[in-house]
Amino acid sequence: MTAIAQALSAALLDFVWQGLLAAFLLWTALFVLKNRSARARYAVSCAALAVMAALPVVTACVIYTDQASLGHTPAGTMSARGPLDLPAAMPGPAASSLAWAGWLAHWALPLWSCGVLLFSLRLVWASRQISALRRQAKPAEAAVLAVVAGLQERMQLARPVRVLVSAVADCPSVVGWIKPVVLLPAATVLGLTPQQLEAVLAHELAHILRYDYLVNMLQTVAETLLFYHPAVWWASARIRHERELCCDDLAVDSCGDALCYARALTRLERLRVTTPRLALGSAGGPLLYRIRRLAGDTGWQRGPSKLPGILALSLGLICFALNVDWARGQQQAAPAAESSMPDEPGVRVDLEGARVIHRDEVEYPEAAIEKGVQGTVVVEATLDAEGLVSDARVLSGPQELRKAALQSVLQWHFTHDAAGSTRQVGIAFQLPAESGASRTEQARAVAEAKRERDLVQALVQKELAENMAKQAHTLQGEQSADASKLQDDAKRLAEQMDKAPAEAKMASADLASTLAELQARQLLRADSALTDAGNSQLAAVEKQLAEVNACRAAGSPVVKSRLRADGCR
Repeated sequence: MTAIAQALSAALLDFVWQGLLAAFLLWTALFVLKNRSARARYAVSCAALAVMAALPVVTACVIYTDQASLGHTPAGTMSARGPLDLPAAMPGPAASSLAWAGWLAHWALPLWSCGVLLFSLRLVWASRQISALRRQAKPAEAAVLAVVAGLQERMQLARPVRVLVSAVADCPSVVGWIKPVVLLPAATVLGLTPQQLEAVLAHELAHILRYDYLVNMLQTVAETLLFYHPAVWWASARIRHERELCCDDLAVDSCGDALCYARALTRLERLRVTTPRLALGSAGGPLLYRIRRLAGDTGWQRGPSKLPGILALSLGLICFALNVDWARGQQQAAPAAESSMPDEPGVRVDLEGARVIHRDEVEYPEAAIEKGVQGTVVVEATLDAEGLVSDARVLSGPQELRKAALQSVLQWHFTHDAAGSTRQVGIAFQLPAESGASRTEQARAVAEAKRERDLVQALVQKELAENMAKQAHTLQGEQSADASKLQDDAKRLAEQMDKAPAEAKMASADLASTLAELQARQLLRADSALTDAGNSQLAAVEKQLAEVNACRAAGSPVVKSRLRADGCR
C-alpha cells in the first residue's frame, strides 16, 4: 500500500471518532441555541458540516506529511499499516479482539471507493430528473409573473428568475443556482388563493436570495464522500430543517400574514400528487412543527432531539475504550525498553531507549578473549521505513571488537516507532572477573565449541559436495548417451546421403531407356504410315495401266486419238 493510500485509509478510519465528536458538539450548540433564531442554528449546522468535510482532508495531509518527513507511519495514529501489525505484535486475547482492525484498515479504501461510486450514480440520476422537469415545464402566466416581480422588488432580489409551470412537479421548488428557476405544479396555481400563492412564491424566492441551492449541492457532495458516517446525514438533515424555517421567516416578513402562509402550507400538502413523506397527523413531523411555529405556538419551540446526542456520546465512549485497549496492546506487544540487555557472558547491549522486535546476539570474539581485550563499541544504525537496519557504522571502540558488534547490529529489526530514524547502540564487552586459569578454561571451552561448529559445518559442506559430484556424474552420463545417439543419427544421415546419387543415376538411366522406347515406337508408326501410302499409290498406277492395256486391245479409233492426245503410243 502506498503512502497516499495509507494516509487516506487512516483519515477515513479516524473520521469515525472525529465525526462523532463534531456531531456531539453540534448537538450541544443546537441545544444551547434552541430559543435563538433559525438563522443562527442554520449557520452553526453549516459550519459543523463544513468541519466534518474538512477533517478527513486535514488528517490525510497531516499523516502523509509525517510519513514523507519521517519515512514511517506516525506513532499513535491508527493508520492502514498500524492495525495490520496488531495481531502479530499483540499476544493472547488482545490480538484476537482487535483482529478485525487489520481487515478494516486493509479494505477501508476499496469499500469507500465503491460507496462513493454508488452515491455518485444517485447524484447523477437526480440531476437528470431535475433537467427533465425543466425541459417539460412551460412558462407561467402573466399574472404569476407579475406577482413574482413584485416580490423580487420587495425582497430586493436583483437576480433574474424564471417561473415555469410543470404538470410533473410534486411541489413548488427551486432549480438551479446560476440561472434559478421556480417550478410550480399546475395544481398549486389553480388550488391556492392569490394571497397563498404569493406567500408560497415568497418562500421559493427566499431560497434563491439565500443561495440555498448551492449549499444543497455542497451538502449532497459531502453526503456522497462521507456516506458511511451517520453524523454527516444527521447534520445535513438539520441544515435542511433550519433552512426551511429561515425561508418561512423571510416569506412571512415579505407577505406580513403568517396564518395565510400556514394555510398555504396545509393546502400544498393536500395538493401533492404523491403520498406525503410526512403526514399531517404525525406529532413529530417537521411540517406540523412549521405550521404551529407560524401560528405562534411557543410551546413547540424545541431544540434538537436528545437521541443523536446520546448516541454520539455512547459511540464516542466505545471508540475511546477501543483506542485504550489498542494502546495497551501496543504496550504489551512492544518489548520493554531496558537500559541494557545481557547477551553472552561478558556482553551487554545498551539500546538507549529504543525497542527491537528481533536481534541477533552479540558474540564475544575468541581472539579478543585470549588477548584480554575489552571495552565498549558504539554503533550508529540507520533504519528504513520497516524498522530494519539498512546501514551501520562504528563510531568508537576497540578494533578487535568492532566486527562482531557491526555484524550483529546489521541483522536487527527495530519497532515501527523508531523506523526511518538513526539510532546509536552501545555494546559493552567485559571479561569475567575470574582467575587467569578460569579465563583460560573458558576460552578453551569457547574454542572447543567453535571447533565443533566448524566440524559440523565442514561435514555438511562435504556431504553437499558429494551430492553435487553425484549429480554432475549422472548429468555427464546422460550427456554422453545423448552424444552417442547424435553420432548414430549422423551416420545414418551420411549413408542416406551416399545412397542418394546412385539412386538418382538409376532413375536417369530408366528415364533414358523409356525415352528411347518412345522414340522407336514413333519411328515405327511413321514407317508403317509411309509404307501404306506407297502401296496405295502403286495400286492406283497399276489400275491406270490396266485401263490403258484394255484400250489398246479394243483398237478403237476414238480411243487411239484420245491416247495420242494423252501421249499413249
